[in-house]
Amino acid sequence: MEMLCAIKIRSSIKKSSDIQTALRTLGLNKTNSCVILRKNPSNLGLLKVAESVLAYGEINKDSLAALLKKRAKLSNSKRFDWKGSDPDSTAQEIIEGKKNLRDLGIKRVFGLHPPLKGFGRMGKKAPFTVKGAFGYRGSNMDELLKRMI
Repeated sequence: MEMLCAIKIRSSIKKSSDIQTALRTLGLNKTNSCVILRKNPSNLGLLKVAESVLAYGEINKDSLAALLKKRAKLSNSKRFDWKGSDPDSTAQEIIEGKKNLRDLGIKRVFGLHPPLKGFGRMGKKAPFTVKGAFGYRGSNMDELLKRMI
């Protein structure tokens, strides 16, 4: 099963109530926060509504493992302890659908840094199709995520 990564790039101030509701549903309250989702029609609909403030795309196993290793936190905001388990195998099981973050006790929202070397040539006020930041990125999501971890 394919997984999607969504990162809140822009503020939701002065945006429509539909966008704010979609962001609240996804759990993306702060900028530079990230959430991992299953690729299904309901999640794609939420992402499409909030596309003007999000960057989203497919995530591969290596990027998910790096994100879990560096940014995974427990529900009480403490770092996740990887003793006795491996982030690579856990990422593979999450992508295959055998486990989910809730079963592991990991928060579903990850806090990230702003990206190294910026968002792109046009900045975060332009869509990805014209070398900007927000919108659907496809498999190019991994390079942005690696710069933000």
